Amino acid sequence: MWMWTESAALAALVAAPLLMAVTSVVLGRRAPVLTARLGASAAGCGFVLAALLTFGAARGEVASVGAGVAIITADRLAAVMFLLIFGVSTVAQAFAIRYLAGDLRAGWFTGGASLLTAASAVLVSASTLVGIAVGWTVAGVALCLLLGTYRELPSARDGVRRATTTFLIGDAALWVAVALISLSTGSVALSDGVTAQIGGPVAGVVAILIVIAALSRSAQIPFHRWLPATLAAPTPVSALLHAGVVNAGGILLVRLSPLPSPALAAVLIVTAGAATMAVGAAIMLVKPDIKGALAYSTMAQMGFMMLTCGLGLWAATVLHLIAHGFYKATLFLSSGSAIARGRRHAALPAAPRMTGRRRWLSAVCALALPAITLYVATLLVPSGTPHHAEQALLLFAWVTGAAVTWGWLQRRPDVTGALSAAAFLLLAAFAYVAIINAVSAFLAPALPAATVPPPVVWAVVGTAVILLAALAGVRMSSPANPAHRLVYTNALSVGTINPTTSGARR
Repeated sequence: MWMWTESAALAALVAAPLLMAVTSVVLGRRAPVLTARLGASAAGCGFVLAALLTFGAARGEVASVGAGVAIITADRLAAVMFLLIFGVSTVAQAFAIRYLAGDLRAGWFTGGASLLTAASAVLVSASTLVGIAVGWTVAGVALCLLLGTYRELPSARDGVRRATTTFLIGDAALWVAVALISLSTGSVALSDGVTAQIGGPVAGVVAILIVIAALSRSAQIPFHRWLPATLAAPTPVSALLHAGVVNAGGILLVRLSPLPSPALAAVLIVTAGAATMAVGAAIMLVKPDIKGALAYSTMAQMGFMMLTCGLGLWAATVLHLIAHGFYKATLFLSSGSAIARGRRHAALPAAPRMTGRRRWLSAVCALALPAITLYVATLLVPSGTPHHAEQALLLFAWVTGAAVTWGWLQRRPDVTGALSAAAFLLLAAFAYVAIINAVSAFLAPALPAATVPPPVVWAVVGTAVILLAALAGVRMSSPANPAHRLVYTNALSVGTINPTTSGARR
């Protein structure tokens, strides 16, 4: 009886947003407010069903519906992804009820958001390669439709054209990979028996094609130019894009991780991820507009996600994309409030700038305190599943903690400020490590084990630390410093997207 209930919940999970997308075509213009509320309610119900499926997956019960190539399964990984997909969709669509009130395109947004939600749900739960590819392609189509919400704007048309071109490259690569696997094995099922039959040159070609697809959707170098060109889209679309769609590259690599993968594919992923992380972070620091800075922040975050994929740290990948999804959705939806807050702060007198010995002591504290508290937390919080996910994510936590501590010490550059920062960091570190361990243990049965040797992991992680430290050093240096000026001017130039379509001149 319980399994039947779960299967019905899984079917409703995908059917509800798909039905809502069709309904939006009929009701969108006639009753835009009602349509928007129905869309948000459907996504909210999906989140409740996702929680139900997660509870069942925790008990070892896996729901499955469909037949042939259209089978979807809610294992532990899919259930957690459902929470992210429907959580972000619910928040974005609820926000859009007021944001797009009175806008003739409100129904268009609800239809596109619902279609995107349904396609993403299929992507993370399909049990066949064809199902994964269908979800992947439909999600791309839905995003392009959403990016064209205000298609009368030249910048919007330019963003749609760039995104469409990039997605066509990635989708073509993925579908060719699916065709090669089907021809080689005679099956499109994503099972150990089928994947074990793939070998020789076919395995290498398939792996490279999948990497191309993942890099294109997650805006990684050299496919990164489409993402910052989409800023003309309304804020709810940006939230869905940056909190969900760009995560699809990491999701694809995790879902297809059972396929054989040569070392060259891992090298390409790590190289593209590290390069995008460094470039995105540098441009983010110099962008004068909030949405532009958030776009390049997303690129850098996706670079880190790809880095974990290349190292085979699948638990770290899933944890990062979940955290980034909810975090970035919050940032985009609150960007208007951030602008207002920035204007209020600009009217206040500037805080005295730290110089000399106090500045260097604050920098040392900002670097040391997060590292010490995280180390203590890893020693005292038990971990039931030994893996490298914590190592990769703790690097990210250390960098984030150092930035937060530096900002706090600029306001309180004294012993009291340092002690209060240490107390907060210790509590945050214990909570962070405990959450990582709990989620990693939950996901472990649904994820393959890491195959990259620990020395390689540490070498790549160390290189990433050096890159981030060098970037931080340049940022903290004097604006008159030649390195500071060089990085600033080049990053600002690279981060400027000029319209390239003929529509931009209309």
